[in-house]
Amino acid sequence: MKGNQRREEPMFACVRIEALIPAGHILRKIDRWIDFSIIHEKTEDLYSSTGRPSIDPEVLIRMMVVGYLYGITSERRLCREVQLNLAYRWFCRLTLEDKVPDHSTFSKNRYGRFSESGLFRGLFQAVVKQAQQHGLVKGQHLTVDATTVQANASLGSLEEIVIPYDPEEYLDKVERENPAEESLPDNPDNKMTNATHISRTDPDARLFRKQFERTKPAYSDNVLMDNASRVILDVEVTEPNLHQEGQVTGEMLQRDRFTYGIKPETIGGDKAYGSGPAVRSICEAGVKPHVGLAAQKRAQSEGIYPKEDFINDQINDELICPAGKRLWRRTTHKRNRQIEYVSSKADCKGCVRKRLCTRAPCRVVHRHLDKEFLDYAAELRGTDGYRISQRCRKKVEMLFGEAKEFMGLRRARRRGYQNVMEQCLVTATVQNIKRIVRALGGRTPGITRNYIPWASNALARMVDAFRLTIQNGKALWRAATFIENQSLC
Repeated sequence: MKGNQRREEPMFACVRIEALIPAGHILRKIDRWIDFSIIHEKTEDLYSSTGRPSIDPEVLIRMMVVGYLYGITSERRLCREVQLNLAYRWFCRLTLEDKVPDHSTFSKNRYGRFSESGLFRGLFQAVVKQAQQHGLVKGQHLTVDATTVQANASLGSLEEIVIPYDPEEYLDKVERENPAEESLPDNPDNKMTNATHISRTDPDARLFRKQFERTKPAYSDNVLMDNASRVILDVEVTEPNLHQEGQVTGEMLQRDRFTYGIKPETIGGDKAYGSGPAVRSICEAGVKPHVGLAAQKRAQSEGIYPKEDFINDQINDELICPAGKRLWRRTTHKRNRQIEYVSSKADCKGCVRKRLCTRAPCRVVHRHLDKEFLDYAAELRGTDGYRISQRCRKKVEMLFGEAKEFMGLRRARRRGYQNVMEQCLVTATVQNIKRIVRALGGRTPGITRNYIPWASNALARMVDAFRLTIQNGKALWRAATFIENQSLC
């Protein structure tokens, strides 16, 4: 007989939400392995001891973890999903009778109570320490890289910067603050640059243009990764330019050395980290820089003597060209950390090698203030460790792809440096949580062992070798028995 399902809701239902969650659900594994007690420690001083009880801050953070884990970028939608999904409710410690927090509660706490508490940085570091306790973080070989995050602003929001000074006062101010800097470049075509325009909706964003892409306001998400387990050790948001991306690497290394007690040996990076300030900051942190060679000027590939052919006379602070002529020191560029040397027009005019040296009236050579560090990085490029670091460096691109495709990091959710920093920190926190859960698998809680990614494969190889040895031993025993019987016959 055909059944007919009627919609008759019982008045009461005895249901345990936990019994409805599958045993292998990822939220059940996260609740099993990740400790969120740091949330109460960081927010203890942010609440009053009297008054009406507020919403548990751990509930809000758990809801945010769900949103980043499943790529729910809208907080309104996140609240609706938690309202309907039993697994989300169970993970957020909400019963069927509990009311889901309103979406405005996130904004009130984010812009008010949690804005300067260091909660998200503390949660990120607590998750990394948990990974370290489980043996996931080795801290010996690291990788640094950056990805561009489009700001929550459009080109239509750009407006020209209005200087609140008279022209003469502004020039005097610039000259006082930057005595050795070059003058501001002219802008005859009224092109939009970071020096002339700023976004009125997100003043912290900066214009950025990638090859084959349009110009857009953006931020740079800098990530420091452990090569052994792809655990993210540090995150920092900067302007999307190579100068800040390179210099922030040394700061992250020093901070992680103090926070986690690790002693990195090498760090891999692309050519963006091959500049002088970046290599210097890495070397000062006591780490070997396995970084690529910074982009060179096109003139060196056109039959022109490179600057390496010029001899440095440290006593007289001069350079000697291949023809034996001397170049004197003209100025110092503080921003690029380079000393500019120039030759005499009279010496170059009668030189027989002038066409191989320069096409200008005189030769100009820039010598970097951090040349000894750059030479050290160049020596390391010929080692096997450098080649291994460059192969491992590609792992960080997988993290960027995961964050942008599945966690909404392709575009900033909110505006301002602090909000973008929060988004990058929570994204990296959830990524580390996924690495921990995947690595621990079915391990029993409370038992801490050093996790070795290749341990299972090595054990399998040992078992196979032992089995093969036994089989070979049996074969030899049979052969020896057969020969003995033949001899008796």
